[in-house]
Amino acid sequence: MKYRFKMEKGEEIKFIGHLDLLVAFQRVLKRADIPIDYSKGFNPHQLVSFASPLGLGLTSKAEYGDFQLKEDLDAEEVRERMNKNMPDGLYISKLVKLKEGVKNTMTSLERADYEIYFPDYITPDDIKENLDAFLNQKEIVVMKKTKKSTKEADIREDIFSAEDISHDGKAVMKIYVSSGSTRNLKCDTFAEAFCKFINKPFEKYKFNYCRTQMYMKNENGDYVSLISGVEL
Repeated sequence: MKYRFKMEKGEEIKFIGHLDLLVAFQRVLKRADIPIDYSKGFNPHQLVSFASPLGLGLTSKAEYGDFQLKEDLDAEEVRERMNKNMPDGLYISKLVKLKEGVKNTMTSLERADYEIYFPDYITPDDIKENLDAFLNQKEIVVMKKTKKSTKEADIREDIFSAEDISHDGKAVMKIYVSSGSTRNLKCDTFAEAFCKFINKPFEKYKFNYCRTQMYMKNENGDYVSLISGVEL
């Protein structure tokens, strides 16, 4: 039986990288005595996969992934047993059994929401006065790193919307961008481009980010969360 989970990653564990997060998740399955299924062959591994690695230092309200069990167990029972064994900062908010024929999260993912928390030298007025002009550009050219080099890339078509959600005197923005294996825009790349547009420095270690949702396209062509409409 295949299952899909939605998981939160908090401040306590935001500096744990993706591979270490995967190991921690696998250990939780063992400690919770969940009958996880394994791949076949000379080097069997747990059948667990995540939709997309979360960048180091980011928090998230919506990490998604799939796993396969040897037995058909109640989804809520599995969720409760896993949460009792989770380290601080990780919490499964939803878990469902998957219908037949559902593509895995990594293949399905196309878009994501992020919240960007700007440092104090960027004010809510900086966003209010410049965001529309930034989005009205026909091109937004940045330097993007590839596996072999760094090259110019136009990220404008990867930005679907951006909203000023500043509050309590702090500059905060919510962005809706491409995410996945085909096209992918990192939230820090967006933040750097915006800083360049308003002639402010991009001091990357002073920024904070949270991934708030991940989306796939359903059979009607609408973008919905990775856990919407997949439940058995």
